[in-house]
Amino acid sequence: MYISLYTAKQLRKIKDRLLWLGLFMACGGGAALLYNLVLLEEIRWLWGAAAALVFLVGLLLLALGRDKIQLKNAFVAISPDKISYRLNFHSRECSLDWSGIAAVQFSDHCVLFDLRGGEQQSLLLSDIESHNLASQVALHLQLAALEHHVTVNGVRFNVPKPMTGL
Repeated sequence: MYISLYTAKQLRKIKDRLLWLGLFMACGGGAALLYNLVLLEEIRWLWGAAAALVFLVGLLLLALGRDKIQLKNAFVAISPDKISYRLNFHSRECSLDWSGIAAVQFSDHCVLFDLRGGEQQSLLLSDIESHNLASQVALHLQLAALEHHVTVNGVRFNVPKPMTGL
C-alpha cells in the first residue's frame, strides 16, 4: 500500500508558493546586488555578498517551483517485505524490513519501531499535515504489524492465516 501525504492539488499549491517566493527573492536580491556592487560609488562587499545569497536562494526556489529541480515525494509505503517512508520533502527516506522489527508501539503522535538489534526508529505522525491521513497511516501500520505477527503495544497477537483449498 502506497499513501502519498500530499494530493496533486496540494503539491501544485506548494510549488506555486515556491515560485512566487523565489521570484520575489531573486528580483529583490538581484536589485540589491546591482545597487551595492554597481550603482553605489563605494562598493559594499558584505552587502553585496548578502544580496548574492538572497538572489541564489531565489533562483533555487524558482527552480523548485518550475520543476527544474524535482521535489521528493512525501509518502508512506507498506509492502509485504518492508515499510518505507519520507514524511516531508527535505528529509531522507527511511526503510525498515519486517523481519527486523521486533515490536511496534503506537501513540497519538508517534509510531515507535523496536528493531531486533535493540535500536528504535520512530515515525512521527504529528509531522503529517492531515490528521485524517495520519490516522489512516497508523491504522494501516497496525494491520500490517498484526499480519506479520509483530508485537503491538506490548501484546503479541497470533492471527491465523486463512486456510486455502476448502
